[in-house]
Amino acid sequence: MKKRILTIVVMLMLVFALTGCWAGEIGVTTVFNSDGSGTRTIVLDVMDDTLSTDPIINLDDPDEEEGKGAIINDYHITGGLLEIQTWLDENAPDFITVEAATVEGYHRYFTMTYSWDDFDDFLAKYETLVDLSPNMDWDDFDATEKPTLTIEGFYKKTLTFTESKNVVEASLDWAIDGIWNSIYDAADLAGFVTKADISVLSGYTVEIGDDKVEELAYYDPDALEGDGVTTGVRVQVESESFTISSVFTNTGMIIGTIVIAVAIIGGAVFFVLKAKKPTATE
Repeated sequence: MKKRILTIVVMLMLVFALTGCWAGEIGVTTVFNSDGSGTRTIVLDVMDDTLSTDPIINLDDPDEEEGKGAIINDYHITGGLLEIQTWLDENAPDFITVEAATVEGYHRYFTMTYSWDDFDDFLAKYETLVDLSPNMDWDDFDATEKPTLTIEGFYKKTLTFTESKNVVEASLDWAIDGIWNSIYDAADLAGFVTKADISVLSGYTVEIGDDKVEELAYYDPDALEGDGVTTGVRVQVESESFTISSVFTNTGMIIGTIVIAVAIIGGAVFFVLKAKKPTATE
């Protein structure tokens, strides 16, 4: 009897181990204009098992050869996944626009955007987001980790933007920590799942003019898992820092120079003609 009970317990534990939540995948897309203004869009992609009539295949086992089990997410959010939308609506800072959640297949997309007038405005809002986290502070990061934007040149401007993965993730922690502590329910995964497991930076894109830097998640069938034996994992954003440069023609400066040149030439011609004009006594 004891062996039978033990067998049932082991089987139940195996079932729980082979099914569970899949980290919400976060994509961050940033667009800069030539004057340093811009917009950042943050998208949280969560697979919702309530939207699928079939089990959602584990992305680390797309061929279902390793028995990693189906993805179950709705069960782990108190009130269901749409409570994430409610939490974001109620807790996002005023300068962030929380878009209505959208659905594509069994994916729910939660989208937030914010804009800035210049790079100083961008840094101020960035600092606010980092400081909203109860776990870290803007001053915890050094100059090599914080975002920078340099603008060089006269008639042609070169914009160079740099940013570290650490500070990007820090600017998202206010939301991740809030969801984890407010509405996440580990349920049968308690003790096996931590805050670090519920989300991952899965996509990073920066665009300046016609130039773009992008790193997106992909499946690598040959990559080793944490056990160093099993192969096949979804590889997330790995770069520790990002840099992009773009060249713009400074049209305003060129036009201004032409206007000044025309004014100078016109003035010179006027004085020459005036000097040559015969006087009444002549």
